[in-house]
Amino acid sequence: MRLYRCLRDYHGSKNGIALAIGNFDGFHVGHQAVIKTMQNKAQRLGLESAVMIFEPQPLEFFGHNVPARLFSLRDKLRLFRAAGVEIVFCMNFTRKFADLSDVEYVDMLAKMQVKSVTVGSLFSFGKGGKYTYEHLQADCLAHGMECSQVDKVEDQGVRISSTLLRSLIESGDFVTAHKFMGHGYTISGRVVHGNALGRTLGFPTANINLNRRVCPLSGVYAVKVECKYGEFDGVANVGYRPTISHDLLHSLLEVHLLNFSGDLYGSQIHVTFQYKLRDEIKFANLDALVKQMSQDKERAAYLLTLPPSNLRV
Repeated sequence: MRLYRCLRDYHGSKNGIALAIGNFDGFHVGHQAVIKTMQNKAQRLGLESAVMIFEPQPLEFFGHNVPARLFSLRDKLRLFRAAGVEIVFCMNFTRKFADLSDVEYVDMLAKMQVKSVTVGSLFSFGKGGKYTYEHLQADCLAHGMECSQVDKVEDQGVRISSTLLRSLIESGDFVTAHKFMGHGYTISGRVVHGNALGRTLGFPTANINLNRRVCPLSGVYAVKVECKYGEFDGVANVGYRPTISHDLLHSLLEVHLLNFSGDLYGSQIHVTFQYKLRDEIKFANLDALVKQMSQDKERAAYLLTLPPSNLRV
């Protein structure tokens, strides 16, 4: 899979590309339907399959009522690669890009050798988001491009969306979230050095900085961890560690792997959330914290032996 952060680095495709456009945050089954439709058109027309996403995401750029981001760019790319996408255009979302007219937007796509465009049912674009799929379709046809819109995906009359996923994950309902995503809710990252307090307390952790403005997770979770040594059960804390830290600006993911003794510093790990154990608590002292951590570890070990359908006991 090829990633382009700047169109100047893209020198075209031999036969052209089929492009899916969107944020794809959460990469749920609705997003996957858009990707699959795009890939089917790419195969039929002999084109390369491509996705266009935006960093920052538009709502993050405009900065009002910013929702929690479900996936980092790293995790989106991991999922695109697994889905078989060949090219990802990660566009720098700026004021200039936001203010493009519909004609300028599609002219840009034409210069990228786009031959087919696929979008979701809520797609809008251009200045103020005032341009709809109908504008896109008309402008694409003027350039000889195919254009299609994929209908929403529902479950028992409920639209599957990033907003719904965010609500499920924030509430700890990973069973339903995983059903709507078709995969686990996973955060990936490189393990960084912490203050080693966990090791001192008998609970060594692998730490990942969450470089996102708002995180949908907060609390203690039973997790599965994939690392260079294999897959392990674990207990994860996501948040600000109120018992030992006063830093309320930088959320941290700390994972204690069960039955593990190895060095993970500097390596990539993938943490898949299975069950929420509790919210973060500010304890009176470290002894109280250690007692609760022991209980969390015991409960997580039990829950992770259950079939996924029983995770909400």
